[in-house]
Amino acid sequence: MILGIDFGISTTDVVLLDNCRSRKSFSLESKSLSALKKAIAKNKIDLDKVDRIAVTGAKPSQKILFKKPISVVSEINAIGFGGAKLSKSKNCIVVSLGTGTCVVSFKGGRAKHVGGTGVGGGTVLGLSKRLVGISDVEKLSKLASKGSLKKTNLTVGEAIGGSVGIVPASATASNFAKLTAVGKADAALAVQNMVGEVVAIVAVLATKGSGQKKMVFVGKTATFSVVRKAIRQVLSYYGFSPVFPKGLGQATALGAAVFQANCFK
Repeated sequence: MILGIDFGISTTDVVLLDNCRSRKSFSLESKSLSALKKAIAKNKIDLDKVDRIAVTGAKPSQKILFKKPISVVSEINAIGFGGAKLSKSKNCIVVSLGTGTCVVSFKGGRAKHVGGTGVGGGTVLGLSKRLVGISDVEKLSKLASKGSLKKTNLTVGEAIGGSVGIVPASATASNFAKLTAVGKADAALAVQNMVGEVVAIVAVLATKGSGQKKMVFVGKTATFSVVRKAIRQVLSYYGFSPVFPKGLGQATALGAAVFQANCFK
């Protein structure tokens, strides 16, 4: 068995892989190794049965962790192999929405970095903290559900009187163009919507540029309902349908283990 661990900026994600199948997964906000060991025990993972630990994200200084040998896997490979495994794809674009956003092309059992953007979960939390005074994910989601984009965003129809090219009149022409005295719910919604729209456009350009057809979205920011809705909406203009696989929150940790286990041989 292989234990995949992603030491991310915001959270530490863990996946237990056995014969190329995910058996258990969890996340914790602490980066403490003692807290991680307690979480592993709490999730009933027997370290004595683990053969190796595959690590991605922040690189550990030691070569042994919890008395097990460590294999360091690049984030590009972890993202690509994790997204491909979760979506059961041999060829796809994997868009990892973490603190920022990374786009990886997976093809022929190989992962290649094709781009990304600094817009991601960190953008949602940072701007929301500044605009509405909240950075808690659940509270932001509830608040956004009460907002209206009509009070913050300028649509294409409002800007030029109708649709333009493949973009309908209802599409966003300018994010936050109407930002004056809007409510907190409207601002919270607008931030999450903007992140989803930006990520979707980046994904479209990356997919077309790499010759891929399937888009797989992973990462905890992809669990935001508003972000998902914005991604689906923008992709529909370009004829794409996103895949949000089950377990996407721990995709990179899974990918580290999958890469180490050579599950795509």
